[in-house]
Amino acid sequence: MASTFRYGEIKAEQELHEIFNVLGDSFAEIESTSISGLLKCLTHIDLFSLPGMLADLLKEEPWRFRYVLRILPIEKVTKAEIDIIRRCVREISEKILPSQTFRITVEKRHNSMRSIDLIQAIASDIERKVNLSNPDWIVLVEVLQDVVGLSVIKPHQVFSSVVAMRKLGDDFI
Repeated sequence: MASTFRYGEIKAEQELHEIFNVLGDSFAEIESTSISGLLKCLTHIDLFSLPGMLADLLKEEPWRFRYVLRILPIEKVTKAEIDIIRRCVREISEKILPSQTFRITVEKRHNSMRSIDLIQAIASDIERKVNLSNPDWIVLVEVLQDVVGLSVIKPHQVFSSVVAMRKLGDDFI
């Protein structure tokens, strides 16, 4: 899933096609969603390697990133029903070791589900310590109308062009 400026979907889609082509996937499928500023992407590039590849590309060729703001890897897509979401998160959260910590991040768009209900339901199934400020893992819950994208990712696996550009600028100071 990728985000851009509101009404910037067409330019972001073109930019993403160029970026995926440079990274080796000339057949990536990118399309706008019904929510302004959000695009869905389907690529053959490994989901968990992609953020690092994007960060490396940004360091080498920062001019390629003008419209793409953020790219989030999504492992599973399901209906926006708490029981189904819980079941899917249980499946993908097994990678969190007993000694590791996690945080649940919920981003909702055009859905009346309460974030706190989602967080409580999901957290009750993950018997690990919570660390809100510096977790080992992020349980990402992206609610888009009646569809939910889920991932269990390391914090560095969220790619933000804005943050990466800022870090790039800090390296020169």
